[in-house]
Amino acid sequence: MNRAATLFLLLLATIAVVLVLTTEQFRTSPEWKLQPGSRLFDVDAETIQDIRLQNGDRTVMLSQRDGRWIVSDGSVDDEAAPEAVRAILRAAEDTLVYDRIDGDELADDKGLAAYGVLKSGMMFDFGNDRPNKLYFGKSGADPSRVYALFHGSRTVYLIDDKLMRLAMLPPDAFRDRRVVPMDPEKVSEVAIRDKNAVVSLKRDGDVWRITRPISAPADPRAVEELLAGLARMRFEEFAVGGGAPQELESDIEIRVIEEGRGEPLVASFGAASAEGKVAGRLEPRGVSVVIGEDSLRAARVDLDSLRDRALLRVNADFIDLVRFPGGAEWRRGKEDEKIAELAKALQQVRVQRFQAATPSALEEAGITGTGGVLELVSVLSENTPEAPAGEHPVAAFRIGKPQDDGTLPLHAAGAPEIVFIPAGFLNALPKP
Repeated sequence: MNRAATLFLLLLATIAVVLVLTTEQFRTSPEWKLQPGSRLFDVDAETIQDIRLQNGDRTVMLSQRDGRWIVSDGSVDDEAAPEAVRAILRAAEDTLVYDRIDGDELADDKGLAAYGVLKSGMMFDFGNDRPNKLYFGKSGADPSRVYALFHGSRTVYLIDDKLMRLAMLPPDAFRDRRVVPMDPEKVSEVAIRDKNAVVSLKRDGDVWRITRPISAPADPRAVEELLAGLARMRFEEFAVGGGAPQELESDIEIRVIEEGRGEPLVASFGAASAEGKVAGRLEPRGVSVVIGEDSLRAARVDLDSLRDRALLRVNADFIDLVRFPGGAEWRRGKEDEKIAELAKALQQVRVQRFQAATPSALEEAGITGTGGVLELVSVLSENTPEAPAGEHPVAAFRIGKPQDDGTLPLHAAGAPEIVFIPAGFLNALPKP
């Protein structure tokens, strides 16, 4: 390669480097692709950790902490409403560019001032060091559209005014108005105290149990409805200042333990006023609120409605042997269909009522130590790490005499209560 060719290639390389350096800002700026019809923001909502809304001297910060959004106005930090955060992110994602006025079309700052963006006090920002600080200016010919400018740019865009209207909202508009800001799927314990009575439930895996005032299985659907009702409860307003809770004589208290939270969620409420308003306090948020008396209905629990009325929840595959009063037996391998039908009948039957299993109640129900027993047994043919080979009881019920109200009393060994089921269940048993 001769000297001239070498110099020519060197000149081309120099020009390329200069072009790269002088156009870097244009190439790396997101603004080059912001044309009419395009989206103003190109962001992934899942990566947003901070949102800032400014209206003059008032700034609202929304930040993710430990998976929850917190709203702050510089004086009060509180739970942010998930739906409010979603509304902001959705508005940002849906904001389109309707028109674009390039900076080189504006002779000086007066041109920017004409659009109201030169000294704007209204701003939206994603934070996280993103170049997304957006200032709002005057409305366009269509009052639902507004001019806007990114920080450090001279290009003006005409966009929808949804983000600007969000920036104009007071901090309280972003605070969570849920009485219990929880995810029902993550709740492990819940307790509700009404006056002097307490009903508490605890989850063990996928099974819910009532732990107070009795120890008994809970109906899974009833617990699901209770938690859904609590999650829907909303208060109407913050008490004056919305700060530290005021002292009140609690008439009802809701306490929820949610997996992943370090402390329980507690909502306490006093007596209703003549206008049907109830003052309350929420912890650990540390705020005072006012709720309508009708909104507290979801926390008025009926113990009887929470009880699991299924006589037995058992997989038929676990039953290898059934022993009946009178000595009859069904064994796996010989009476598979009969065992499956009985297991189905046991799963479908519902308890009509409960009664404390006192000696006198047992005697009155015809349940005695020598009475007939319905026994369900699992049989292991060989030892396993969990259990040795042999018979393992699944359930056993002593059967009493049919009652005048058409029920049949049953009592499981050691159970604190007698259960009464429809007497027609006797038809599912073999005749002695």
